[in-house]
Amino acid sequence: MLSPSNNLMLEQLNAEKYEKLASYFQLTCLETGQLIFRPHETIQFVVFPVSAIIAMQIDISDGSSADIVLIGKEGMVGSGVMGGNQNFSRARVKFSGFAYKLPLGVFQAELAQDSAFLKIWMATTRQMILQIAMPTVCSGKHSNEQQIVRWIMNTLDKTQGHTLQVTHQEIADILGIRRESVTLAAGKLSHERLINVTRGQLEVLDRPALAARACECYHAMHPAKKH
Repeated sequence: MLSPSNNLMLEQLNAEKYEKLASYFQLTCLETGQLIFRPHETIQFVVFPVSAIIAMQIDISDGSSADIVLIGKEGMVGSGVMGGNQNFSRARVKFSGFAYKLPLGVFQAELAQDSAFLKIWMATTRQMILQIAMPTVCSGKHSNEQQIVRWIMNTLDKTQGHTLQVTHQEIADILGIRRESVTLAAGKLSHERLINVTRGQLEVLDRPALAARACECYHAMHPAKKH
């Protein structure tokens, strides 16, 4: 059964704080491709994913958009948290699922009044910045297979379950590598029974063994994580 505590940021709240905020949370179902925030739009809520994954995006001159970072159950979406009420990038649902909405004013008030809550938000923000920076390091130092495994593991960590609705081409576009490289790596990992790939779907069969194949970039983002 879903609850706000399925979000790892909200899971850290003490019982008193959780009880205080409980009546404000609104469970919402998010569909792939759904627009959450537009750039510079005035926002009313912050969003805490519990099984959905949301992409923060920027516009490209050719009319397309690019993902800056994916945010799932480890974090929250809504940048107007330090006194402002505008989101500075587009937020769009990458993988469908559920999230909890919290009124922005309630969230801002708690940040201002509770230093422990502020520390939780700051730690989450630092982790998001690390996620934005890490692919640049990873692409220059590690093999395509290691980058693919890092992306799979990091994305699964943001949601519930062991399955992603994603194609080889989408992974290639995200990582900036050739589709053939993704197909080759996926075939190898499938042969070793670490993953199972069907049309438009990737299922992880052996999570600990797959995590062991990831590069140190993944483990640096999850230093205490055990699979």
